[in-house]
Amino acid sequence: SAMVSSLARALNISITEKLGQSGNPVDTLNNPTYITPARPIGMASSPSVSSPLPPALSTDGRQTPPASMTTDHGNIFGAQHSVQPAMNLSSTPSQPYSVSHPGGPITPMPPTLSPGRSAPDLSTVFPMQPPSAVSPQQRRRRRLLTALIALLIIVLIASGVGTYFAFLPHGNNTGSLAPRLPLVGHAFFISSGLNSTNPESSQGITDKLQINLQKISPPQPGKSYYAWLLNSKTSELKPIILGKLTVNSDGTASLTYPGDAAHTDLLASNTRFLITEEDTSAPPGPSLDPSAWSYYAEFSQKPNPLDPPNNYSLYDHIRHLLAADPKLQGVGLTGGLDIWLFRNTEKILEWSGSARDAWKNKDTGSADFIRRQLTRILAYLDGATYYQTDLPGQPLRVDPTIAKVALLEFNVQTQEPPGYLYHIGTRHLHAITQLADATAEQKALAIQISKAIDNVNTWLQAVRTDALQLFRMTNDQLLGDAGRALLDDLATQANNAFVGQINPFTHQVKEGVVQIHYKIQRLATFDIRACTSSDPCAL
Repeated sequence: SAMVSSLARALNISITEKLGQSGNPVDTLNNPTYITPARPIGMASSPSVSSPLPPALSTDGRQTPPASMTTDHGNIFGAQHSVQPAMNLSSTPSQPYSVSHPGGPITPMPPTLSPGRSAPDLSTVFPMQPPSAVSPQQRRRRRLLTALIALLIIVLIASGVGTYFAFLPHGNNTGSLAPRLPLVGHAFFISSGLNSTNPESSQGITDKLQINLQKISPPQPGKSYYAWLLNSKTSELKPIILGKLTVNSDGTASLTYPGDAAHTDLLASNTRFLITEEDTSAPPGPSLDPSAWSYYAEFSQKPNPLDPPNNYSLYDHIRHLLAADPKLQGVGLTGGLDIWLFRNTEKILEWSGSARDAWKNKDTGSADFIRRQLTRILAYLDGATYYQTDLPGQPLRVDPTIAKVALLEFNVQTQEPPGYLYHIGTRHLHAITQLADATAEQKALAIQISKAIDNVNTWLQAVRTDALQLFRMTNDQLLGDAGRALLDDLATQANNAFVGQINPFTHQVKEGVVQIHYKIQRLATFDIRACTSSDPCAL
């Protein structure tokens, strides 16, 4: 109704008029009948209002005037009996009305009303007049107005749908970003493996960077592409030059940055990647001129309000996994969760293998050595807190700082810091799958890693069960066939946990810590795009 009213105003049509009527010529057959107001008692009678009677319909559907309304010449009412323009109904008797002429039709007077009462519903006083036939001109007007209303509805719907798609965010569920330009390549971090034996060192962790580009245009004559690693926008700019890129004839380019001599962790403080086009001579730093910025990528540092209380960003999760975790730092461990999961599971594999090999000597010294190795395994699995529950009174034979964090989870509510498997899987991987800023590839990787975490948890639980059972055996049992079988299973489960397991029938790999380690590194991958006027690089 609001739309029709607006359309009527735009077309200068009164909404009190009948659909299809114009406000120009007076159509006597369609004029409304007006009733003379009630006459108060004692007042003179007011002249009645002349009102046309409805025309009759002939058998062929045409209008024919009633016999009493037809003159000798066949004109309705005669030329002198024209109907005056409509007047507003008023209860004031002094209101002027058109005077009926002799011989004209007379509208019956309504019942007399008492003073102060409103007029009755006219439809209940007089029978409703049948609708008059519509002339071709009126039908054309009605069709025109109906078509205009239909056209207006279509325009409104089309504009609404267009607005919806114009402002609707596209893509993975990134949420609030417009469609981005296609990728031109990736840059990802690599660990050299030259790790320090010092638990307080992050040496050899994500200390290299590999750059792979494709379908990029060659630089202008006299110019070259330079790759840069940049720190957070909230910190003072400290760029690291990665090297000059050589573009091949097919538009590809690659570069491996070997890191510095100290094998510094590059991911610990760098969140952005940039390629600039500058003079061939090596520049001291990236150009401040935006026109020189050719390609760019970054890890989002937007806090996630749906992840209280810390509201970690995508970069926070990646950094905790690969570079530095605040809970580990709180107990004196440097580096991310991934490297400590890798190191500690590798040590369990080492200790389980040496315990099995020691069984061959079948002497008391071998039994004592096997038990010492079992305590080391349980210290890494349980952590220092729960180790004493499993082995009361036994000394801790591993680095007490490393033993502050368990591989397994025993109490989700009170265990602090949480176990590595739970911390990685629940605290970080699950959160990454819920982040709008994470790419589809990162979310898929997080799901795959989470499944591998479940595999490792099952295998390490089996290692713990075997280790406890072996530790409680007598020397004869430990050095007998039962001990040998359990030691074989202990080593097998530890091997599965570290390198995974191949199904001999399907040849499918159930992934372990090694696969987790490399896939977590793949989470730290820059998606490189071109800098354009519509999608500029913001340093």
